[in-house]
Amino acid sequence: MPGIVAARVYANNEIAYVAWDVDGLIPDCLGFEVTRVVLDDQGAEVERRKCAAWVGFKGQRNPHWLPQDSGVWPVQKLSWRDLTLRKKRSGMARRPDEVLVRYEIRPVGDLKPGMTPASDPTPREVTVTVRDDKERPVLDANGVPKRQKVKAYTGAPRPLGYLGPAALTNTVRITKVRGPFRSTFTNGILAAQWLSNVLLEDGVIGPNELIHKLEDPTDPHRKYLAGDVLPMLHELFARPGEFHLGLYELEDRELIDLLVANAGRVHVILANTAAKDGVWDERNAKGRQELIAAGVDLQHRMFNNSMHIGHNKFVVHSQGGTPRAVFTGSTNWTSTGVAGQTNNALLIEDQGVAQVFLDYWSRMKADELATPNPLGAPMKDARQGAAFRASNAASTTVQLAGGARLTTWFSPNMAKRTKGTATPPDLTEVYRRMRLAKQAILFLAFYPGQKGNDCIIGEAVEIGLKDRELIVMGAVSSPNAMPNYVPKDKGDSDDDADDVAAISPFTFTDGNVEIVRAAKIDDRALLADFGVEKATAKSVGAIIHDKICVIDPLSDDCSVILGSHNLGFKASYANDENMVIVSGDRALAEAYAVHVLDVYDHYRFRAIQSERQRQGKSGWSGFLQGDDSWLRPYVDREKGVLGRYFALGGS
Repeated sequence: MPGIVAARVYANNEIAYVAWDVDGLIPDCLGFEVTRVVLDDQGAEVERRKCAAWVGFKGQRNPHWLPQDSGVWPVQKLSWRDLTLRKKRSGMARRPDEVLVRYEIRPVGDLKPGMTPASDPTPREVTVTVRDDKERPVLDANGVPKRQKVKAYTGAPRPLGYLGPAALTNTVRITKVRGPFRSTFTNGILAAQWLSNVLLEDGVIGPNELIHKLEDPTDPHRKYLAGDVLPMLHELFARPGEFHLGLYELEDRELIDLLVANAGRVHVILANTAAKDGVWDERNAKGRQELIAAGVDLQHRMFNNSMHIGHNKFVVHSQGGTPRAVFTGSTNWTSTGVAGQTNNALLIEDQGVAQVFLDYWSRMKADELATPNPLGAPMKDARQGAAFRASNAASTTVQLAGGARLTTWFSPNMAKRTKGTATPPDLTEVYRRMRLAKQAILFLAFYPGQKGNDCIIGEAVEIGLKDRELIVMGAVSSPNAMPNYVPKDKGDSDDDADDVAAISPFTFTDGNVEIVRAAKIDDRALLADFGVEKATAKSVGAIIHDKICVIDPLSDDCSVILGSHNLGFKASYANDENMVIVSGDRALAEAYAVHVLDVYDHYRFRAIQSERQRQGKSGWSGFLQGDDSWLRPYVDREKGVLGRYFALGGS
């Protein structure tokens, strides 16, 4: 009888991605039960937990959005993201990292005589908030939501049994630490059912409720969404020594307090934020004044025009006059940056790399701009100097312990002030590595260029259309970045604003090339028990804010590209940016690939639903299929190319 022939797990410090493959159609298979097994360092089993699932069979309803285990509602695909690896759905406490895990995957079907039963499907009794027909909590005379005892789900239970033995994955450690790197990622996906339910707990979602939660350093949901990024920064600043920072935005209360508490040890170059009503830097103004009042060594890098931004977000730690480490990535020092968007952060514990970043910081400080008076006044001619631009025109490569190499690029690195047609040197290097890809190019991007032009998106699509065996998959934040986006007018500018489009698709698919954009569920009638979601918080444009490209993550010749650089021409021509390219570190590549898969898979489902809705087509029913027909497209290799790549370990 056909069964599972390969199964592997990959993880970072937040989630695990499990993939498996089968050698044929498993008769009567209704899906797979996925079990997480936690082990101690000696390999002894510490905990066994079946992974949570939220979608039931037709005739069953999950009106309270409560999880069952995958032995009750099985996984009807050949891959699975374990979102509860660190994040409990029953509370805001996070599970510990630095543990070993493996997974067991087992096919299930309707329970018949002679079969071993899977989980007991009898719905448990739970206490929930009473809701009206519009899903709003019903309040008592004191304004408190009413509570009642109900079954966790409704409809006839469907007992399942095992169709074959469990397949075991490899064992992985859940950790931030990978050689000289400490990698971590925010959990800032706001288009999520659990968060919608949280916001409705008091009966109403206020217009600013979500952003207020993200801004409050004591809020448990903010901490949950921020993951390990904030703890990593606190750990960094607890070290003795000095810190040199290049920052674009500084608005988060907790991070402002962190700098003020270390006022005598920090040296900050702080750029300006956008204009509002003709006044620049409104979002940074309060934090800037607090740094000034605290006596922080602060240089104002005020462009105050729409041509340039100081887009960096990095910290160099030095001790005893020697640079020791550098913190970089895509995470802005704002409440939305740390908790309301998808972002990544990387701490590089290497003196050579830290020295390269400190040298760049020193060059940037020497490239002093005029300070406007008042600070919010326009500065239409403010730009980086020619010498500073020229100094960034070449890369630096550092050999790391363990054999990997790290190459740094800084911006602006073109003599021309505005975006031209010549490919900048940093992107020339990125494109070269992409063209050498043998198996996969995975990416996340905010808005590197309109229609994917002059950026990694268009390059990745072109490469994937020429090499039909290559997997090219990614997610973007802005509809303008989609390759099949059609502007309202031919003269629409290539800028960072979302224009009203004649055609604003959610998906681009051509063979093994698939790009999706961030979307949310906004029609409850569309999907059974799914509720309406918020894609973003008030006044926040970016949903996906990562700038990541991972090339051949399962190869020893892998590359990870990250930093503040938006991976398009404009960043190289106009902005202060940093880009890091790590080559040959498979552990880091796998960690970043898992983050890409997490964000991509989350928004892929929503993008496909939204695209079908845009086209007036029906979407997924919102229920599991009741027979084994769901498996046929995987067996016939019509679906699941990405999962097979990971299930087979890239072979």
